[in-house]
Amino acid sequence: MTAPSAPARRRGDCVLLSQLTENLQTASCAGSDVEIGGLAFDSRAVAPGDLFFALRGTAVDGHRFVRDAVAAGAAAVVVEEAVAGLEVPTVVVRDTAKALAGAAARWHGEPANRLVLCGITGTNGKSSTAHMLRAMLDASALGKAGIIGTLGHGTDALVRTAHTTPDAVTLHRLFRAMADDGCYGVVMEVSSHAVRQHRVWGLDFEVGILTNVTHDHLDFHRSLEAYRDAKADFCRALADPGRRKPQGTLVYWRDDPVAREIGESLAGKKVSVGTTPAADVHTSAVESTLSGTRFTLHLRSGGEVAVAMKLLGSFVAVNAALAAAAAEALGVEAGAIAAALASLERVPGRFEALGGDPRPTVVVDYAHTPDAVEQVLATCRGLGARRLLVVFGCGGNRDRTKRPLMGRVAAAMSDACFVTTDNPRREPVQRIVADILAGVADPSRVRVELDRSRAIREAIAAARRGDVVVLLGKGHEDYQIIGEEKLPFSDRREAEGALQAWSAR
Repeated sequence: MTAPSAPARRRGDCVLLSQLTENLQTASCAGSDVEIGGLAFDSRAVAPGDLFFALRGTAVDGHRFVRDAVAAGAAAVVVEEAVAGLEVPTVVVRDTAKALAGAAARWHGEPANRLVLCGITGTNGKSSTAHMLRAMLDASALGKAGIIGTLGHGTDALVRTAHTTPDAVTLHRLFRAMADDGCYGVVMEVSSHAVRQHRVWGLDFEVGILTNVTHDHLDFHRSLEAYRDAKADFCRALADPGRRKPQGTLVYWRDDPVAREIGESLAGKKVSVGTTPAADVHTSAVESTLSGTRFTLHLRSGGEVAVAMKLLGSFVAVNAALAAAAAEALGVEAGAIAAALASLERVPGRFEALGGDPRPTVVVDYAHTPDAVEQVLATCRGLGARRLLVVFGCGGNRDRTKRPLMGRVAAAMSDACFVTTDNPRREPVQRIVADILAGVADPSRVRVELDRSRAIREAIAAARRGDVVVLLGKGHEDYQIIGEEKLPFSDRREAEGALQAWSAR
């Protein structure tokens, strides 16, 4: 660990522009050095004295709002191309997103250098794997760990965030708070968006985990190849010779062909994880019931760990093995790994089971990709479901290409399929449903109910003892985005109410 960094800065504290922007691939700097009181990348949030960064987004180019930022009081601006007529210092850089990440790190005193960073990327399983790894670190002698991801951030109670991986300014602020709180390290989910938008640029991860790479986010990446490359770039950075920390270790799921290809092509330190002895770390004797999940974990050190978990689903063993391989690479002992896995009560919105004998079982899960839907439904079949009823929808203003694939899988693998809303946002719900039904061989077998609350109630009311009702897509979310409104909504609460009504009938 390095020595403690400078005192934490808050908005209103001042640092020289030159100190924030040195060594940031600066092409030119016009104007005198000035004191900066904060960092901003949204012109609407600029306060007097801020340094404004003009970021190029997928929909909006921040260079269009440079003059608005100056009018709001920005003391200086960072751009990729000069803006004529500005009366404040202007720093021209090659990439404003990278410059923002570097400046944010300096503003907060380079807190990431005081922490062991564990990053998890992949299409599915990031949140579950993150919570398992964090539990292992907390159970070890290494010290407590913070967590940042889809379910929130914090060291104790989690605070919800808008993004899986926060913007660079927020990210380094969280690092600083966790370092000051005495954390040994941070376990964080790294989205493909964050990689491409350079939110994690300049961070040296000690461990990186790649779960799998399947169909998702093609609205942003435009192709599976581009999506795959974003994941691969995160992995390659672990062995980047320009790192300030020693080379990191990649942990990857060998059973996924894309993850295996990326992992095997990496020249640096790596640990393969899978279901056969061909992997460095593997699982065996996996048994998943409605009472929990049991399996044997074979560690790289040669040790075998008998694992008994309260969490449900055969894929729980996958996430646990990935987390265990990462923990072992950091020096966590087998006993702490087993104890941490046994202690986990739940991961919010990840295969959470409600009800049960004599009532039907209801499973709430965040699955929102074709692969994840298939895994969840196959797992429910494996748990002995008499009939399988599924309720799901697809998000609006997001990847349309996965909708018919999800529709095909959900309809083919269920006995009753209810298509409903899932954060339609500004997109017409009828178009979302049409995209889903385009992949269904026999649309007459699918019931469309656009009121998600009613769809959940109807599915549970139609279920009988021994049936499993699966609510997909929203998981931990406690809202529904319709138009521009974020309305309170929880699949779990709706299911609890419907189960009470089922018992009372």
